[in-house]
Order: sequence, then structure tokens, then C-alpha cells
Amino acid sequence: MTDQAMRGTALRDGAMLLLAAAIFGGIFPVNRLAAEAAWPPMSFVLLQAAIAGVAVLAVVLATGQRMAVSRAHLLAYVVIGGLVLGLPSIVLVRAAEHLDASVLTLVLCLSPILTLLIGAAAARVAPDRMTLLGMLLGVAGIALIATPDTGVLGGATMGWFLIALSAPVMFALANNCAAWLRPPAAPSAVMAAGTLLGGAAVALVVTLVSGAALLPPDLGGGRLLPLVLATLIQGVFYYLFFWLINQLGPARFSVFNYIAVAAGIIWSMLVFGEKPAALFWVATALMLVGMHLALRPRG
Repeated sequence: MTDQAMRGTALRDGAMLLLAAAIFGGIFPVNRLAAEAAWPPMSFVLLQAAIAGVAVLAVVLATGQRMAVSRAHLLAYVVIGGLVLGLPSIVLVRAAEHLDASVLTLVLCLSPILTLLIGAAAARVAPDRMTLLGMLLGVAGIALIATPDTGVLGGATMGWFLIALSAPVMFALANNCAAWLRPPAAPSAVMAAGTLLGGAAVALVVTLVSGAALLPPDLGGGRLLPLVLATLIQGVFYYLFFWLINQLGPARFSVFNYIAVAAGIIWSMLVFGEKPAALFWVATALMLVGMHLALRPRG
């Protein structure tokens, strides 16, 4: 490949990464809209995943592609869907009832470093010192947000903030599983449809086991808008997710989370007029420096 072709490919991949982050960042203010419209959290996650999955599946079939349902494909759909959508979305939608959308987006900053560490552990290769330092800076940023009396979190929301921290762990596992479990030559659109439907299946099981409502009492009271927005975001994003994982690999793709943080904060400021406390930006700076140390090229 010529230098010019390599530069063109890098620009294309970078533009797609920015697009994916801008789209995904919108899910955080949408989750808050859903919370304000009194959406049952599990029902909201289940419906958006199921509707988006059916829509992407329709596109797959309409374009002449086949929806593979081998054991390997079904395992990938359920595991990746549960880790990237079914379980963390329920956590984040519930947490959106108690935390600002901008604070929730910041927890994504842990996902890239965790992605690297999980990948290194699976390969039985110790992370280098810069990666470990980057991880520590990310943890320091989270600790700064969680420190009492900083004006970033109130005491009543501390528990929900700690619960929300489980989401980047699941996202990091999903990033790696998207590379480990994806069957060879599986098209991105097929994987997106399967992952959305797999995530919906996981959300359905959690909903039934917990005894939560499967459906809202009605779609009035502003409930339809967040459902439509969330469905559009999920359908487009998961196609880009698998396309980018295939192009970049899990570690390089995980930088997406930092861009999504910025996008989520900007969306929250535009939609809700949120103004994070000064220490929020200090925490953000710590995490961004940690990202640079962990993900910069070596050698």
C-alpha cells in the first residue's frame, strides 16, 4: 500500500471513529430524557435493542445477506450483546435517574485502559509501565470525582456512581470479545443485528427474573421521543462498532471512549445546559493524560 493510500485509510478510519463517538455520546442525554419521562429502565433498554435489532436484520436480509445462526455466531451475539448493551445499558439508564449525563459519560474514560489490560491478561503479557501509569491516572480521575464535598457528586448519588463504574468494565470486555468471538468473515451488519438481538435477549431475561415491567403503561408523556432516538443511535452505532473493531483492533478502537466522553458532555451541555464543577475538568484532564500514556505508540 502506498503512503498516500495509507494516509487516506487513516483519515477514513479517523472520520468513522469520530462519527461513532458523536453518535454514541448522544445516548447519555437520551437516557436522561427517558428517566425524566419515567420510562421503566429495563423496558427502555429491551425495546430499543429489540427494535434496532429487527431494523438492522431487515436491512441485512434486504441486501441479500444471510443471518448466520451457528453455535459460534449465537455465542458471539449473546455474549457481546450482553456485555456491550444488555447489562451496561440497564446500569446506565438506572444511574441516569440519579447522576448528571456529563458525569456518566466520564466513566467511559476507564474503558480504553481496561481494554488494554484485559487484552494483555488474556495474552499473558504484562502491561508496560506507561500503561500501568495511565491506568493509575484514570483511577485518580475517578477517585477525584467520588471525593466528598467536591461539588461533583452529592452524597446521595455516590452509590449510583460506584454502580455506574461497572459499565466500563463490561465495555472493555465487549471490546475484546468483539475480536475474540467474532466468527471469521462475519459481516459487520450481520454482527450488529445479532448483537442488538442478543443484547435484547439478555435484557429480557434480566427483566423477567427481576419482575420488572416489560412495557411502559403508555407512550405518552414524552416517552416516544427517547425511544426513537435511542433506537436510531443503537442501530447505526453497532454497525460502526464492528466495522471499526475489524479495521482498528480492540485497543486502538477503545480510544473511541474518550471521544465519546467529549461528545456526551457537549450533548449534555446543549440539551440540558449542564455546567460541570471545576474538579470535573481536572478529573477529565487526568484521564486524558492517562489515555495518552496508555495508548501512545511504543518505541
